[in-house]
Amino acid sequence: MRRFVSALVVTVLVAAAAAAGWWAGRVALEPPADPLAEASGPVTYIVEEGSVGRSLTFTAVATWELVPVGRNAAAGVVTSVEIQPGELVDAGDVVYTVDLRPVVVAEGSVPSFRPLARKTEGPDVAQLQTLLTELGFYHDDIDGSFGRSTRTAVKAWQKALGVADTGVVEAGDLVFVPELPARLVVGDPVQLGARLGGGEETVFLVPDDPLFRIPLAVEQRALVPLSADVYVTYPDGVWNARIERATESPEFGQLDLILAGADGGPVCGDVCAEWVDLQKPTDFRADIVVIPEQTGPVVPVAAISTDPGNRAFVTLTDGSMIPVDVVESANGLAVVDGIEAGTELLLPSTDGS
Repeated sequence: MRRFVSALVVTVLVAAAAAAGWWAGRVALEPPADPLAEASGPVTYIVEEGSVGRSLTFTAVATWELVPVGRNAAAGVVTSVEIQPGELVDAGDVVYTVDLRPVVVAEGSVPSFRPLARKTEGPDVAQLQTLLTELGFYHDDIDGSFGRSTRTAVKAWQKALGVADTGVVEAGDLVFVPELPARLVVGDPVQLGARLGGGEETVFLVPDDPLFRIPLAVEQRALVPLSADVYVTYPDGVWNARIERATESPEFGQLDLILAGADGGPVCGDVCAEWVDLQKPTDFRADIVVIPEQTGPVVPVAAISTDPGNRAFVTLTDGSMIPVDVVESANGLAVVDGIEAGTELLLPSTDGS
């Protein structure tokens, strides 16, 4: 009786689920047909070209690790939000309004903490003067001293904003961030109708790339080689990735595999903003290659024997023994060197004959 085994790539699908809601533990295995099944006498097998490999399938979670960069100093009710999440924002842009008064973003390392008016001095005044210079309202030295020319510039700026031109910049009028222009997101406290009291982290910087991680249970550490290639599936195709590092949180029983692109860049290339949500985690299928795919003559592992010198061989139907080298094996199949496709092998029968 002859049995034929077609070319296979063996993929083991592992879905991970831990107490925190991660998939971890259930293994779905699709074994190939056993050429010895239901065989009571000698069985032959014709070698075919095929592939052998093994992958584990998990869930990759992508998030933008937003960085807080600006604190609110205004007190009152949020009456509008003026930017979209991830929008490129520059100095002088209004990010939200409180009690209908614009809150403007400006560049600077010192947060807004006091009103700025005549005779005020300090680095926050210099930051204000830099803003007014960039907007075309101030043409004097940036010296950190709030004098007559600064007051004139502030009044002109206030008129342009549509607020009373008092010449005094209230603490809540500005949010200073370290660098502009930048892609920003306003934080959860800035919701239409929400009441702010001052001091809230309200402006967050969107990093250049999102973080991709594969959460596992700590017990699954041995399943995945840290040198493995990873294929992340998204609606338009597949991103090639690799495991960059692993971080462990023993208190939660969790191991995170941190991914990078195959070339060391971002996993999602230049389309990250299109596929990864800015404000909540986005899940993707991730296939981790545990055994890289090998192609060549495929035989059942059961067809391979070893001689007293521990050298592997297969037996032809005429009884002759041919030495082979096992290139790779997975789930009962092996790719071997030493024989060609079309070779007819003799397999052991289930009754021991």
